Amino acid sequence: MASSLALTACGGADVEAASSGDVAVAEQSLDAQGAVADRRIIVYLTPSQQLYGVKDGKSTLIAERASAPSVSPDGSQVVFAKLPSSWNVGQPVKSAELHLYKASNGKTERLTTGHDDQSPSWTPDGKSILFQSKQRSGLASFWRVKPNGKSLTQVTNLRTTLATDPAYVPTPVSNTPVQWGPNQRRIIVYLSPQTTTTTEVRVMKLDAADEVASAYSLGQGTSPAWTEDGNVRFQRVVNGQLVDVEVSVQ
Repeated sequence: MASSLALTACGGADVEAASSGDVAVAEQSLDAQGAVADRRIIVYLTPSQQLYGVKDGKSTLIAERASAPSVSPDGSQVVFAKLPSSWNVGQPVKSAELHLYKASNGKTERLTTGHDDQSPSWTPDGKSILFQSKQRSGLASFWRVKPNGKSLTQVTNLRTTLATDPAYVPTPVSNTPVQWGPNQRRIIVYLSPQTTTTTEVRVMKLDAADEVASAYSLGQGTSPAWTEDGNVRFQRVVNGQLVDVEVSVQ
């Protein structure tokens, strides 16, 4: 799902103004053990950035001034970015914190504070949350944190100080999500800016400890998506024609 709160494509200091459109975020049909069940857990954002959860057909307000909610793999928790209380719809956003909502008790806990933490995404095993921040290191990068708010760690660009460094791993283009590989593979695919008018398809592989094993570009492209076979399919302009490209990223 597209995040309604994201850093600018060029890694600017400010976070873009949140979207005013409806965003249906996540729907899962799971029981407490992660097995398929009849009941559904649904969260969604309203145009005024209110985050609601739906349970047993009833909507409950989770948070005001929320953005980019992500449901945990077992369907029991929702992580989201929360905007400052002084923020109003249409204003630029300079800071955001990650919060965690637990469906079991209806309580919300703050995971991070004091920076521009945004676009959270659960790892496939549900043990960590990947997110993006620029203020923490001065360079737009991926970070991760445990659902209890501990083990905050920078994932990309640890020894990089400039976006022009060949080792720099860019974050996604504004308002585009990361897509985790199928079957709990720790591989994410996303779009990053290539020039001011084009994008490239990026691949980042994480090991069992959620450290970066490799990060690279598949070249210019748009609309990346995982196939049933676990390959990545995207589109690219070749000789003036829009063609489909499919790549194995095992």
